[in-house]
Amino acid sequence: MSVISASHKPGEGSGGWSGNLGLFRAILAGPGHTLADAFASLERAPHVERILRHPTRDVIGARVALAPEEGEGYWEFTRIRDEIYVVVANFAYKDPRVELVPGDGLVQFDFKISGDLTLAVSRTEPVRWNHPSLLVWSQPKGVDISEWTAPRAREQFIIVSMRPEFLAQTFLPSGVEVPEPLKAFASSGGEKINYCQYPLSSQTLEVATRLINNRHAGPLALVYSEALALELVCHAVASLSSLTGAPAERYSERELKCLHAARAVLMRQFAPAPTIDKLARSVGMSKSILTKGFKAVFGETIFDFSLRCRMRHALTLIRDQGATVEQAGEAIGYAHPTSFTTAFRRHFGMRPIDVRRGRTR
Repeated sequence: MSVISASHKPGEGSGGWSGNLGLFRAILAGPGHTLADAFASLERAPHVERILRHPTRDVIGARVALAPEEGEGYWEFTRIRDEIYVVVANFAYKDPRVELVPGDGLVQFDFKISGDLTLAVSRTEPVRWNHPSLLVWSQPKGVDISEWTAPRAREQFIIVSMRPEFLAQTFLPSGVEVPEPLKAFASSGGEKINYCQYPLSSQTLEVATRLINNRHAGPLALVYSEALALELVCHAVASLSSLTGAPAERYSERELKCLHAARAVLMRQFAPAPTIDKLARSVGMSKSILTKGFKAVFGETIFDFSLRCRMRHALTLIRDQGATVEQAGEAIGYAHPTSFTTAFRRHFGMRPIDVRRGRTR
C-alpha cells in the first residue's frame, strides 16, 4: 500500500482558488450536491456538451468540455442502470479548484493515471493522489469533505461508484468470507470515512487508459464504457482480495518523477533491455529504491514490466507490420529465434508463427 502525504492545502498556489466554480458536482448540479444529484442533472445541466443513450441497456452518457478560459480537456459521465456511476476525468484547469463533497454512502473505486488531486479524507493527513494508484473509499451520509486540484495538473483518472450492497451482491461470492481489505466497503452504515490506497497494476492501468481514450461513438461507446468499468472493478476487487496488509511507503515528488522516467525508458528501449543498474543510473536513483519503488507504485517488478512491453512490441511487429519471427525477436533483444519463440509462447500462450498465419488468412 502506498500513501502519499499532502504538502499543499486549499488557498496555496498561484492564481488563487476558484472555490465557487468547484469540480463536476458543482458544474452539473451546483455546490454542495452529491454524486447522485450530479448524475440526475445530466440531461438538463447547461454545461453538458452531448448526451448519449443506449436504447436497451439503460445506460446514459454525457460529456462536459472545459471552456478555454478555464483550461482544456473534459469530464465524461456514464450512468449504468442507476447502479454504477462512472466519471472519467481528462483535463487540466488553469487555476486550482476546490469542491465540497457531501457524504452519499457510496463506495468509490478511483483509478489514477496522472495529475495532482487531494482529498481531505483525514483531518490529520489528507490523501494526495498524484501517482498511478487505486484509491478505494466510502463516505457515510452526513460526513462531508473537500477535494482540490493543483493548477495546470493533467488529471487523468476514473471513478466508479456504487452502493455497498451492490458491490457485495455483484462482485463478492456468496457464502465466502469477505476479504479483510473489503469488509469496510461491502457493508453500509458506519460513521467515519474508510479508505485505502494501493499501487495500480499495469493491467489495470491499461484498462483505465483504454476507457479514457474511448474511440467509439454512439451506443457502442456506452457498451464499451460499461464493459471496461466493470473490468476495472473486477481488477480492484481481485487486487484487494489478494492483499495481506502491506506496509505503507512514502515517495517524494522527485522519486515519483524518477520512477515515471524509468517506466518511460522501459516502454521504449527493447533491444537490449536496460539492466537495473543502468536504468537506476539513467534516472538518478539507487538500485534498491528503484526496484522497491517501481513495484510499490506500478504494481509489478521492473523485469515483468519490461518483458511485457517487449513482448507486446514483438506482437505488434508481427501482427501489424508483417515482421518475420527472426526480425521480431531481434527487435526486442533475442539473439536466437528459438529462445524468442519459447518466451513468446510462455507469455501469450501461442507461437509467433501462429500470429503470422492468422495475419495472412
